[in-house]
Formats: sequence, structure tokens, C-alpha cells
Amino acid sequence: MQLPIDINAAGNGHLQHRLVDQVRGLISRGILPPGTQLPSTREMATQLGVSRRTVVLSYERMIDDGLIETRPGLGTFVCDQLPTAYVRIKQVSLARTACQMTGPRAVPHVDGMELFQKPGERLPYDFRIGRPDAGLFPRNLWRKLTIEHLDSFTKLISDYTDPAGYLPLREAIATHLRTARGILCHPDQVVVTAGAQEGLNLVARLLLQKDKPVLLEDPCYDGAVRVFTSLGARLVSVPVREDGLDTELLPLDGACIGYVTPSHQFPLGVTLSPERRNALIAWARQTGTFLIEDDYDSDFRHNSSPLVALQALAPESVVYLGTFSKSISPGLRLGYAVFPADLAPSARSLKSIMNNGHPWLEQSVTADFISSGSFEQHLVRMRTCYLERRNTLMDSVASLFPQSEMSGFEGGMHLVWMLDSSLPSAAKLKEMARTCGVGVYALQASPAHHLRPRPQSSRQLLLGYPCLDPSQIQSAIELVHRAVSRRTASPHVLAQ
Repeated sequence: MQLPIDINAAGNGHLQHRLVDQVRGLISRGILPPGTQLPSTREMATQLGVSRRTVVLSYERMIDDGLIETRPGLGTFVCDQLPTAYVRIKQVSLARTACQMTGPRAVPHVDGMELFQKPGERLPYDFRIGRPDAGLFPRNLWRKLTIEHLDSFTKLISDYTDPAGYLPLREAIATHLRTARGILCHPDQVVVTAGAQEGLNLVARLLLQKDKPVLLEDPCYDGAVRVFTSLGARLVSVPVREDGLDTELLPLDGACIGYVTPSHQFPLGVTLSPERRNALIAWARQTGTFLIEDDYDSDFRHNSSPLVALQALAPESVVYLGTFSKSISPGLRLGYAVFPADLAPSARSLKSIMNNGHPWLEQSVTADFISSGSFEQHLVRMRTCYLERRNTLMDSVASLFPQSEMSGFEGGMHLVWMLDSSLPSAAKLKEMARTCGVGVYALQASPAHHLRPRPQSSRQLLLGYPCLDPSQIQSAIELVHRAVSRRTASPHVLAQ
């Protein structure tokens, strides 16, 4: 153990006095709390480059002052019971000095994301959105691949990784996207990121312009709004209709960035129609706008074949963002961005400024998982399970709440439940369900951002279904129905 002590910079006086004063200061400031073990006299002398006798005499003085004590066979420790009057005076003096030295500062406030949920906070029946089923994670295969890569890992652990990502992983991603999303790209166009959120930060830093706004769907993913606003962007919103972004309301002068989720719009779950997709691409080309296509859960398409990505239709105008958070695990913290060929070199350079790459072992295991065909088999299993759960959820809601409407069921991992007029508001129903151990989430309180008021939002619930099996889903909706029925039957009905 080495202490932050520099007796050569401690002023005049004997070395003993300097050492005693510095140790006292560490104790009074709480850096060395009661019970902390100090270095031995030999270790302290070696650290400071002084004689051992100097340290021994200093320690003896602090023992006499009641600051430290020796414990036979164990060493020297800060006393459990310190002279409180001495410490209190020192602390007050230090606090006053700090106040005199530093005046009030203007600290910028940045709102962060709150996706983390402690295990103890989870409800028995939780329709929380964005969480894959941990029970479907391929534990045995992942363990096997990890062990196989450990030998190479020990040889490469002392080297920096490529900031753009491990090349075999970028190759595997490019191959997967070619067949799954129709994207033809070179591995050099792929940049591995710490999930889609870092991808958003990377693209925003690369493409943001002061004189041009950022176009967003309304409502849209709150994480995107926070990225753009943190960089000082001016936002322009375009409402989302039943068939996606209303392309008739796109600004004539364009934007520097247009952020869209065309395959499964977040949070409403609608799919951008072919006509609007073509109109959006034409607008981007005409105005010189770069589109960010966030395809966060496109691996789950339930009622039809996978959609061709916008990036496949306009590779020169679209940056494609993908993530393994939904298809493998959010704890893996791996995503990717596919850039137009002329932007790729700058994106790679900027990525090296943001960080020097990601852990090699996770990237190498993921690369093998994809290239071996195991990833596609894993997706088939997940799609089968999620489709059954989606159908169970839709049937349960339709059976017990026949007047309600559901949307967003074509793909993805969540549904939007539009509450009919006989039911309480989404916020009220959320609280009622919570008392029964069921987690449902109001659109207005979700990771969604509304740039303009939407009256219907107050009656929309988001239901993520991957983490509950069919029997749990049925039980959860029955519990919600009972809670609503009790409320309706009560003579003291609360205001909606």
C-alpha cells in the first residue's frame, strides 16, 4: 500500500514533522478512515526515500497523539476511536478553506438514460420493453466458444484492438446483413459500437451541422433526442401515421440528419409503407440529408418476410445502425454501424477518438457465433418463442378487453395497447396493474420522446412480451382485468 504523501513538498521543518502533518491531514479528511492499515515502517521508509528511524519516530509521535495504534502480529492502524475534537476542527477548517477557494460554478445539466433496472425492482409479471428472454441465451455454446478463444486471447491481451472492431466480426456482420437485410457492404464500412447508443453518438458527432436541423419522427426514441440535444442540435419533428413517417410534411430545405426507425417504428410499432420509404429516400437524395436507419429489432419479423433496409436502397444516403442487444444480449454491449463508403474512413478515425475499440474476447466469440450459422439458428428459436408469446398476448387482451385495439404486432418485441374509453388512462392503469404485481408501461413514461403533444398518447400502453411465457402472459392480463373490474364495481370510483 502506498499513501499519497510527498514530504519534499510539505514545507520546511524536520522530516518527522512533515510526515506527521501529512498523515494527520489524510486522517482528518477521511482519506484514512478509522481502522485503515498503514504501511509498515520499512515500507513507508522505502516509499519516501528516508531512513526507517525517521518513520519509526513519526509513528511513535502519532501513537502518543491517539491517531494510530499498533496491533501485535497485524501491523499499524488508524485508531478506531479518534480524538473527535481534533478531527472535527480540521474538517471544519478544510471545508471553510474549500468554500473560500471555489466560488459557485455553472455546471451543465445532462439528462441520462435510465434503462438499468435492479433485479429487486422487477415485478413478478413484467411487460418491460426492450428486454430479450435471458432463458433463450445460448449459454452452453457461448461457454464453449469462449473457452476455445481463451488461448488466442492470452496472446493478444497486451495489444490494442482495431477501433473499428475485430475484422472477423465486421466480416460476419457484413455477410449477415447481405442475406437478412439486402445490404451490400464491405467490412471496412462496418464499425463495431457499444450498442446502438454509441452508434448514434458516433454518427451525430460525424454529421451534425450548426446551420442545419436534425429531423426526427414524432414520437421517437428518447435516447436519440438526448444525443442530438447534448450536442446542441436544433430538432425538427415529423408526425408518425398508421403507415409510418408522414413524408408529405418533410421540410423542403432538408436537414443534416434524418433519424428514422422504418422497420418497426419506436415506440408506435408501425412499419413505413413502400410508398413512404421511396418518398423518404427521394427527399434525402434531393436535399442532401443523411438518414440514420435505426433497425434495433429488425431480426424479429412475425407476419411477413424481412424488409429490405433503406441502406440497401440508398447506400450513399443512409447510415445503418444495428445491435445485438435484442438478438443476443444487452449485457454484451455490441452493436454496429454501416456507413456509406465515402464516410467510412472518417467514421473509423472518429471512433478511435471516442475509444480505442472493444474487448477482443466478446467480439471474437460473437464473430464465430455468427459465421458458424449458430446465430441464425438462435434467431429461429427466438422468433418461434416470441411469436407464440405475441399471439398469446393479443388473444388475452382481445378476450378480456374486447373494445381495445392493438398495433405494432407485425414485428419487433413489443405491442402498443390503445385503451378504449371504458378503461382508465394509461398512467392510472399502470399503477393499478403494479399493485397486482404486473408491469405495464404508459407510452408517455416510456423511453419515448414527444416533440409535440399527442392526446392519444395518454391512452397507450407499451407491452414487451419476450420475458414472459404464455401462461404468465395469460395470468398477467387476467390480474389486470380483475383490478379493472374491482375498480368498476367499487362505489368510490377514482377519477380517470
